[in-house]
Amino acid sequence: MQFTIQIAMVDKLGHRHTEKLFTIEKQSDAPNDIGLSLSESKLLLNAIQQSVIQKQAAEYLDEHRTCPCCQRNRRIKGKQTIQYRTLFGIIPVEGFRVYRCACEKHSTHTVSLLNNWCDTHTHPELRYIETRWASLMSYGLTANLLKDILPVGERCNAATVRNHLCQTAKRQEAELEGLPDFLPGDPREWEKLPKPGKPMAVGIDGGYVRNRDDRKHHFEVIAGKSFATNVPTKRFGFVQCLENHPRRKLIAQLSSQGMQANQQITFLSDGADNLRDLQFNLYPESQHVLDWFHITMRLTVLKQYAKGVSKNAPELGAELLDVLTSTKWYIWHGNVNKALEYLDHCALICDDDTLHYENHKSLLKHLDEMYTYESIKNLGAFMW
Repeated sequence: MQFTIQIAMVDKLGHRHTEKLFTIEKQSDAPNDIGLSLSESKLLLNAIQQSVIQKQAAEYLDEHRTCPCCQRNRRIKGKQTIQYRTLFGIIPVEGFRVYRCACEKHSTHTVSLLNNWCDTHTHPELRYIETRWASLMSYGLTANLLKDILPVGERCNAATVRNHLCQTAKRQEAELEGLPDFLPGDPREWEKLPKPGKPMAVGIDGGYVRNRDDRKHHFEVIAGKSFATNVPTKRFGFVQCLENHPRRKLIAQLSSQGMQANQQITFLSDGADNLRDLQFNLYPESQHVLDWFHITMRLTVLKQYAKGVSKNAPELGAELLDVLTSTKWYIWHGNVNKALEYLDHCALICDDDTLHYENHKSLLKHLDEMYTYESIKNLGAFMW
């Protein structure tokens, strides 16, 4: 049997125009020929897209050829064709440049009507899908997957996807320029805000990634996720050494999810200094949670140092191990003040003049970091 695909368009005057797109042959007794195939669906989508865009372009050119001041038709300088990239193929669009009218005050003598109509030559939805998928997988996989399921054209490649993603990121960065790194408004007015939604939760962590250009070096990437009941989950990330205003980005993302200044929010992190600076004093109703794993990891490192001390000073090493074990017990039971006292005791043990340990300075450094870690919790900024 034969199927003919047509498209009908009704213009502003009510005139109906019908255009034949293509014809396909189908067999009723062929199991592999049931319905449209992937290749046929790509052809159909591409044909429909081409017909719709070209008719839209023709109508736009007809309406905007006239001078916006005197409404006279402007002279045509020459024809032009652009390639408009969409999810359903690269569509050639024919148009023309026109001379500006004498009554138009402008620095250029001619204007491209097609460039005014679609200045980027790429459909926003194509950029959206490329950016969204490229944030979840590699640029190459994104390009291959797009070509597998959509008629985007063979010229879609990893470099194109990367360029479009970078352009989108730069545009979003520009939109944040000038915004503050803190909550705007008067704190006295926050209590008068409408009843907030469900508490928000934000998980943040950091990791090191190998530099693509300099394979011997790594850089730190901070990534996180914000979510709440009945609120779509959003993710964010930035390079620690390159981002100048991470708090601004985080506030903008939470605000886009409906976060208010009087709304409760919980931050989940490992308590690293850079993460602590990012979230500290960001929202008045915030609660900061440290997971037990990262606390014990720091104590485990200190215990390894204590075992090293035991080789040179067995009595001091054994005492240090006992005190660290008690510190861990007090932290687990929520007695932070007592844990801080035991950490002070650890520092006194390590300050013994008779102690000769090759990693002495490193041990003191880790003890100081652990003390700072617990002191901030004790001030109420962090809880576990």
